[in-house]
Parts: sequence; C-alpha cells; structure tokens
Amino acid sequence: MNLSRRNFLKGAAFGTAGLGAASAAFLTGCAPQTPTEADLAETGASTSSDYPVQVLGAMDEAAETFEGDVVVLGCGPGGIACATRLAEEGARVLVVEKTTTVGGTGLVCSGNCYISLNSQYQQDQGLEADIPAFYKEWLEAVHYHCDHEVLSTYLRNCGRVVDWLLGYGFGFHMKETPATNGLTGFAYRISQPAKDSGNRQEVYGKMMDLVAQAGGAFHGECTGTELIVDDEGTVVGLRADRNGETVDFMAKAVVIASGGYGANREMIDQYAKNPLLGRDPVLNNGEGARMAWAAGAKQPWNLGALCVDTLYPIDADHVSYPGGVQALGNVMQDAGKARMHVNQLGRRFHSEDAFCWVPTYGGTNAVACDEPYLFVIADQAALDALKDSDETVDDAYLESMGALGVLFAGDTPEALAEAVGWDPAVFSEEFSHYNELCAQGEDPVFFKTAQHLVPYGAGPYYAVRMAPTPFGTCGDLNVTPRMEVRGVEPGSTVKGLYAVGTETVGTMHNDYYWALGQTVGWAHTSGVLAAEEIAANVLS
Repeated sequence: MNLSRRNFLKGAAFGTAGLGAASAAFLTGCAPQTPTEADLAETGASTSSDYPVQVLGAMDEAAETFEGDVVVLGCGPGGIACATRLAEEGARVLVVEKTTTVGGTGLVCSGNCYISLNSQYQQDQGLEADIPAFYKEWLEAVHYHCDHEVLSTYLRNCGRVVDWLLGYGFGFHMKETPATNGLTGFAYRISQPAKDSGNRQEVYGKMMDLVAQAGGAFHGECTGTELIVDDEGTVVGLRADRNGETVDFMAKAVVIASGGYGANREMIDQYAKNPLLGRDPVLNNGEGARMAWAAGAKQPWNLGALCVDTLYPIDADHVSYPGGVQALGNVMQDAGKARMHVNQLGRRFHSEDAFCWVPTYGGTNAVACDEPYLFVIADQAALDALKDSDETVDDAYLESMGALGVLFAGDTPEALAEAVGWDPAVFSEEFSHYNELCAQGEDPVFFKTAQHLVPYGAGPYYAVRMAPTPFGTCGDLNVTPRMEVRGVEPGSTVKGLYAVGTETVGTMHNDYYWALGQTVGWAHTSGVLAAEEIAANVLS
C-alpha cells in the first residue's frame, strides 16, 4: 500500500515541534554506572530487580544483536499499527514478541463499540459525528479525570485511522445496538469483524508483510527484560530473553506495546483495589510497564485500574467459569432475568440496574464497594429455565459447580444462607424485603427500575458466586499526545521511549474502564500517532 504521507497526515491533531533526534543510538565509550535503586526511588520511578535498566557500555555482551530504526515491543493491535505506519515511512522496524502469534489480543477482543468519528466510511453512509459534543460527553462520563488533550487527540484522529485500516482490508461493519452512556448514536460507533472470521488474522498478516518489505523483522519468542539507555538516559534499545539467551535490539526509539499486566496475579494483587483475576487469553505480564518505570517513567494516578468485564462465576481462588450458570448472573433487559445481588454478608449493596445494559458499570461498582465478588440469587424456576436452554447444564455440571464453591443451594432462604456462610436471619430478612419491593413495584433505596423488580417463586434457592472479572489493565503509563512516555519530573519525558495501546489507555479513563470496545480502538490510533511522531521528529 502506498499512502502519501502528506495526505495521510492531513488533519493530524498534534504538532511536529521538536523532540529532537534520539541521539547516540549505538553509542560506546565511557562506562557509566547503572542507576541504583536509591537513585530511581529518589525520582519516584519504580525499581524492580527483575527489570533493571541496562546502560550502554556497561552491560554484558548479548548472544546476538539486531539493529533497526525503531524497536516495537509487542505485536498486538497497537504494535502492529505502529510498525506498519513506520514501515510506510520506510523505517526498519524490529517487532519483538514473546509469543509466535501476530495479533495478540486483537485476535480475541470483541471491539464491539469501536469509535470512528467522522471516518469516510461513516460519512459515506450519511453519518456525521459532533466531535466536540462527544468529547464533552466522555469527560462527563469519567468525571473529567483523564488527560483532556490525549482524549481530544484520540477523538480527532480515530476516524482517519479507521479509514486507514479499511485500506488494508479490515472488515468493519455498523453497530446495530442502542445508544449507551458515553457512546451516543450510530454516528459514533462501528464494530470490528468477528473474532473467528479470519479477517483480523489476514489483515494483520498483510500489515506485517509490509514491515518485512521495508527491511524490518518479526522476532517471536523474545520476552523483553530491560531497556537499554545511553549515558544521557535516552532509550536506545531493548534487551530480551530468547529461549534462555540474551538478545539486544538497538534503535533510535523504543515503543512499548506489550498490553499491560492483566495476566500477572502478583501485580494485580499489588496495584489493584481487589485481587481480581479471571480470563486473560494472552500473556500480558507487565514487563513493558516495569521496564519503563525502571527507566524513569511516571506511574499514573490511576495505576491499578482494571478493564472490568461482565460477571463471571468464580471460585475462592478467583478462577472464572464462563458459560453455564453464568447466565443466571446476566441481568439484562429481559425483566424475567432481573435478580437480586448480595454481598459477602448476604445484603443488597447496589442497584442491579447497573447490569441491565452495560455490565462493566456494575462490575466496576462492585470493585469500588470493596466487593471482590458478589452473589446472584436465583430460584428453582430460573435454574429449570437454564437447564432447558443450555444442554451443558445437567445435574453433574451443577454438582461440579457446587464442589468448586461457585454454586450454593438451600430449600429455604435460611438454608441457602447457611450453605454460603451468611447469617440466616440477615439474609432471610433481605430476601423477604426484596420480594415485598417487587410486589410494590418500587425500590425506595436503590431505585431499581420497576420492570426489573421480579419476585422470587418457590425454592430451592441458589446463590452463584460471581465476580466483575478483569480482562486487562488500563492505567500503566502516562503519555503525551505524541505518545511520548512521561517522566517523573513535571513536563519531562523519557527520551527515546514511546508507549501505545493498553499500557496507556488509562490516560483517557477514570479509575475504571467504561467505554466498551475502546481499548483496541485506542491501540490502533495510538500506534499510528506514535509512528508519525517518531517518523517526523526522530527519524527525519
């Protein structure tokens, strides 16, 4: 694909004023000392013995060294978009990926509300977005707790990036669901191609072919371990482990696109409000953020924010069980599915309406209320309906869920409370009161919508242990609108270091993730923005 840089950059939302070249990309000479943990702690940077900074000229020799113009760590949507856009500018990009897979989470994410403000694709269908109005709506949704300029940069560029992806064959289609808070109107939203359609694999493969044609290369089974800096602290390379041997990748800039730490239980326990852990289809272990912190990157105010998904049945070890009894917790628009949620003490603690359209809202509320899990209460009629609709749910399955501590049963509310471990008198009173509210059609405390106040029938009664399950993190690194990684000193950046995708999506969100599907939209757009900044001000 040949795109005129002038035409593609038309309307780009950031200036090209001076970062300056990343100097001394392959500098040798004096042997400065690696910054000590005390040095880094004094500046506010994170220290980690697992991810020390390597200083050029003072480090052990690698088994093999590769040289290019830019190193991109991670081959998910952000890394691929960045590498491809750089390749269009003729850059030799070294893409370093811990697996052998091209696409990362881009192959498995839903992306069902991908924002495409004023893309040609939507304008051709007569749909035009009011970007300033949408911007203000977003700010209200996150209570103004975000980087307003980064958000504006995203909203003003996401449409042209969608058109760019379409040029490679990405099969977007219009979103056919009602508007939701922060995502108003069809003029704003489209969907990615289905996960199993093969379209994503084909397009990402085509994009990586262009990277190779420009002189770059894909280096699989290489896990980043340390950033390499020169004696002035400029990032000039990446050290990685390749099946037990040390490999160095040297360049004029490094882009972190490694996807956060959603699969790292230790980091979630350390930084997140609750020790939640659930499904994570890839190996996002946080090495990118930890390397950047060690190099002087600022830790964001919302470090530990999780991309929280809908409720999943979960056991005491935070292992999730999608499918089956999960349906009992899906409190959606159908009034017959609306049920009571209680906390670890058997009491209602929020309005179940939060799950009637956007499950992430209710999930984040459970986190905010310091509830690592909650319980959904069902009656026998609900369980019978589930067995009729799902052939995998039989007596053996239900027994297995009980043995795992996911499903609890009792002939009466008191018996159910005893099975879970609640005070029977407390839960019995809560259960009776809820049925009274249903009969009255009014909830004077949580103001649950009347149509969702559905009374319980005869027992036995069931409690499903559910959790607002994270599928990633959203607050790891702070970036400027140019995708430079911010340093710990006000107004500073870590020279030569950029970050895109999930590592940086927290700049646009509050202390929770709410904008359905926007992680991948941000990944593609931020990858393009980083590439254009590097091409204009580092490689030129």
